[in-house]
Amino acid sequence: MSVKKLAILGAAHGHVSYVTDGLAGRKDVELVAVADHDEERRRSFSEKFGISAHADLDALLAAHEIDGAAVIAEPGLRAGLIEACLERNIFVIADKPLALTAEEVDRIGRADNGRNRVALMLEKRFYPVTRKAREILLEGEIGDLVAVTATGPHKLLPSARPAWFFDPSLYGTIVNDLAVHDIDLVLWLTAASSGRISGWKSPCHPEGHRAFSLAGRALLTLDSGVQAVIDMDWRQPEAAIRHGDYAMRLVGTRGRMDILFGEGRLLVETDERHLWEPVLPSPIGPAQDALDALTGVAPLQVSTGEALLASRIAALAALSAENGGQDYRW
Repeated sequence: MSVKKLAILGAAHGHVSYVTDGLAGRKDVELVAVADHDEERRRSFSEKFGISAHADLDALLAAHEIDGAAVIAEPGLRAGLIEACLERNIFVIADKPLALTAEEVDRIGRADNGRNRVALMLEKRFYPVTRKAREILLEGEIGDLVAVTATGPHKLLPSARPAWFFDPSLYGTIVNDLAVHDIDLVLWLTAASSGRISGWKSPCHPEGHRAFSLAGRALLTLDSGVQAVIDMDWRQPEAAIRHGDYAMRLVGTRGRMDILFGEGRLLVETDERHLWEPVLPSPIGPAQDALDALTGVAPLQVSTGEALLASRIAALAALSAENGGQDYRW
């Protein structure tokens, strides 16, 4: 069995655990090194996993030949790292957001050149509630889709956040960061390939961080006529038992579904049947799709093309939020 060599490029966000946890029990991938410009992060990560640490990608590649790289650096640094990997034919596992601007997304697309070598960890695709909701929707249980409403409250816990989180050049905006999951789900549920997007961000901000918006919205209108309102905020109360009570309502011509991501529940109600909760499939890890593709176990379920489209729309929504809600075609 061929064992693929994997490196971490930036351990800036806790989502790096999606990858490291996903390696548990796998014998077809070996984590060999970390590269991070932040000395403390790379030292800590290196010691925790017993791997070599390097200041940048070039230094890492001088010491190791790798097959894949998990890019979990600050969002503002990701596009350059991803391009550099693709130029060297290194498979990329990326955290969201993939990039901060539509131009950066397009550059990644050109660097990939249709090779399907970028796996974006859009883990909401793989939640049991999401997979079951799509199955029920495609079976026609709630009829034709009419509209979608998504909410994404998150805990901010500002004292626990690193400094880069409040730097727009490194973080981007709330719309960059939090809209892409639900944009991807709408595209996946509807198979839409064109439409319009606009965005909004709140002028309210946490104390001491005037460039950081506490709420945002993306208005995704498909050319089919279906519209999705995607709300997000950093005001999940600190005393709440969950980090976020994320949810999505799918309204159809014959019924509706409420996907309660935070609770792991799916509620279905139709004109013919009272409220019910279907049996859900087993969970799939957030990095399993990416790791399976890296090792050749299975092709990517979230293709690079799909990841690029969702990321581009999210970047346009963020741009719209900066430009007073201007509509953009996609």
